[in-house]
Amino acid sequence: MEESLLILKEIGAQRIHKDTHISREYVQAIIHGSFDGLHPVQFNGFISILEREYDVDLSELQKQAKVYFSEVDGEDREVKKVFVTPQRQKNNAGAYIWAGIIVFVAVAYYSFGYLSSMANVDQEIDNSHIEDAQKIATISDDKEEIEAIRSDEDNEAEVTSEIEKIEIVSEVEAIEEKIEAIEIEDLLVGKPLVQEEVLNVIETLKILPKRKIWAGYINIKTNQKYQKVFRKEFVLDTQEDWLLLFGQGTVHLEVNGKKETFSSQQNMRFKYVDGKFEKITLTEFKSLNKGRKW
Repeated sequence: MEESLLILKEIGAQRIHKDTHISREYVQAIIHGSFDGLHPVQFNGFISILEREYDVDLSELQKQAKVYFSEVDGEDREVKKVFVTPQRQKNNAGAYIWAGIIVFVAVAYYSFGYLSSMANVDQEIDNSHIEDAQKIATISDDKEEIEAIRSDEDNEAEVTSEIEKIEIVSEVEAIEEKIEAIEIEDLLVGKPLVQEEVLNVIETLKILPKRKIWAGYINIKTNQKYQKVFRKEFVLDTQEDWLLLFGQGTVHLEVNGKKETFSSQQNMRFKYVDGKFEKITLTEFKSLNKGRKW
């Protein structure tokens, strides 16, 4: 749990609020283990959102909160028993009865007229737990809508990138055709061909953030774990083998001199082994990290 809370603290309440739309006040309370002012339904809803968005395990925090809420509920019940409803004075009983009859008749009259015109309307249920759950659902719906908008923007960027790649490939193919024609011409006139030079690939592994991001990286050989929040270029030693972990969104990298871009609504995991870089699944990540997902 301490590692999970450390990850949330590194990301920061402001960033979590922006990603999940959970109030900064509640985010601060959760990551510091303060349950005062939180309702159990709200708390459990927020915990579910945080575990889903940042792939963290907050089950121990939930257990602590359960104990806290049960104790608070017990104190409330004891306090309520102290208050006793005073008995009505017998000399006013008749007046209260007649007033009750008049109110009942008036309410029945208006209720009958209202039900006649609104026969198909469902009865409203005053349930504080349902209202809290609806608030959590609204937060989730708003977030999904925002994620859908982000996804559309990312898709548009990917389409533009693909068009640019196609144009570059077309230009390269045209150049290759010209070179091939020149080589054929040289053969026909008896000119020797220029021997192709073997270019050595320069190994590089850089993270090129466009904004402030969080990244976790693990040295596979030494099993040393690191994490960092940064907004400037970050370079990793290509002589080592690495596991990389990023949150949802878009990440830009330079691998062996080639720029790569990856986007996802889920956490992204990669490996860099023997100079080769590729995106991997959670299962493969855990197998390379001694069964741990972080």
